[in-house]
Amino acid sequence: MSTRRTTATPSLSFRPRWRRPLHLLHRWAGVVLAPFFVMWFASGIVLAYVKFPRLTRPERLAAAPALDFSTAKLSPARAAATLRAGEFRLRGTPTGNLALPAPADPAAPVRPRAVRLTQVQGRPAYVFTAGMAQPVVVFADDGSRPGPATPERAVSAAHAFAGGGAPRYLETLQSDQWSVGFELNEHRPLLRVAMGDGAGTEYYVSSVTGEVVRDTRRRERLLNWLGSVPHWIYPHFLRKHPAAWEWVVDILAVAGVVVVLAGIAVGFLRLRRRAARPRTARQCVARWHYFAGLAFGAVALTWVFSGWMSMNPRGFSPFVFPSPTEMFLFSGGPLDLSRFSSVPELPENTVEASLLCYAKQPLVLASSRDGLDSLLPATLGTDPVLPTADAILARVRELMPGVPLAGAAVLTGYDNHYYTRHPEEAAQPLPVVRARFADGKNTWFHIDVKTGRLLDKSTAGSRVFRHLYRGLHSFDWWWLWSRRPLWDIAIVGGSLGGLALSLAGLALALRHLRRTLHLQPFSSPPQTPPPQTPTQ
Repeated sequence: MSTRRTTATPSLSFRPRWRRPLHLLHRWAGVVLAPFFVMWFASGIVLAYVKFPRLTRPERLAAAPALDFSTAKLSPARAAATLRAGEFRLRGTPTGNLALPAPADPAAPVRPRAVRLTQVQGRPAYVFTAGMAQPVVVFADDGSRPGPATPERAVSAAHAFAGGGAPRYLETLQSDQWSVGFELNEHRPLLRVAMGDGAGTEYYVSSVTGEVVRDTRRRERLLNWLGSVPHWIYPHFLRKHPAAWEWVVDILAVAGVVVVLAGIAVGFLRLRRRAARPRTARQCVARWHYFAGLAFGAVALTWVFSGWMSMNPRGFSPFVFPSPTEMFLFSGGPLDLSRFSSVPELPENTVEASLLCYAKQPLVLASSRDGLDSLLPATLGTDPVLPTADAILARVRELMPGVPLAGAAVLTGYDNHYYTRHPEEAAQPLPVVRARFADGKNTWFHIDVKTGRLLDKSTAGSRVFRHLYRGLHSFDWWWLWSRRPLWDIAIVGGSLGGLALSLAGLALALRHLRRTLHLQPFSSPPQTPPPQTPTQ
């Protein structure tokens, strides 16, 4: 009987050596990061419609007291002459007010960079800002300083701001969960006041100016615990330390990019494999995770990557800022208070005002309660030359002398590079002049037609970064945002798809962790009979 020898045919399939490490990387990284992805996608839906608490300009103007400078005796120039360098000595931070380097001569005069007109304790006052220090308030009637706000002043300010109610002082704090942002640094410490109304309203009052600078309500605070706080990794104990917070977000974002890339690679490796019909719950979840990854893996990748870009890692973004020469082209130079030799005359409905210059002329930018702005002469009996679109267009070449002007136009509406998602807040004024230069960086400028102020400067690199961050993360493309509800469908649909992908990944990660750690459901340990003693 003869035997037939068979020779095994080598498999033609190729299995790269890096395939198993790739699977292990995706699996173990998913164990750690799956909860974060679930949190980010779920909170992102809330964050798209609920903003972090802040006091908007319309809210501030609607409740601000009317400016009354009829009793003012000091002009801006005379009030500024009383300032000394030693008064601008503190810089506010969420953890405490820090002392700035002592000036060589504390009694030296100060040239403020900004001046605002306000009412403090029912009296006219100037708010002077210089450098990085907290501002200094000077009463316009006698030149005195009001001093830090007291609890009684905070309660009075909250009562006037709300137009009634029963305010109650709660505490004085450096920062908390709803006041940790850098935009309140010049007002720290803050005095928190509860209004005792049904909405659970609380006001934060500046210790420097005595004004209400932030408001929150119970519903807003609750929704932000489901939105901005988890989405931005924003708990107060971490966010009040900016450097530590940035490190945590950077590490999580980079790890997130790696795990999504690994998942996409694993998915493509399995494209040709014909999967058997799932018979167990685990197989159903794995199948759902696979198909959800194919459909929404790119969305997860772009969102976690653009979230990382929001931190501008290692100065990746080529942020550019106007030079002093560019900033002062239309104003004629830094704010020169010697030109403001008289008390500004304000319309009766003015609730907010600031000093500025255009073509070396002293002007007052006055805002009414309904948000309308107007430029007024700061000197009585004068007829100033106000900015116009034609006058600005005629001078834009001076922004970059010797560089060809690629184009200049007046924008009366928003587009992808000059926009705001909340036009009602007037954060980005219209109309503006856009000047484009044909230099190596394709530099653009935007100038406010109403005030002649240079609003921003950008290059081709910074505009690309704008798409990598806001474009990919918030879908802040004006063609999409201006066609709502298309924007809502894209944001909510992408978030729900990413959430489904993340929930399936979390279920698989928990199962893998349980198997690895040999965790079993609780049960009584088996009873082991005692060893038998051998008989003699």
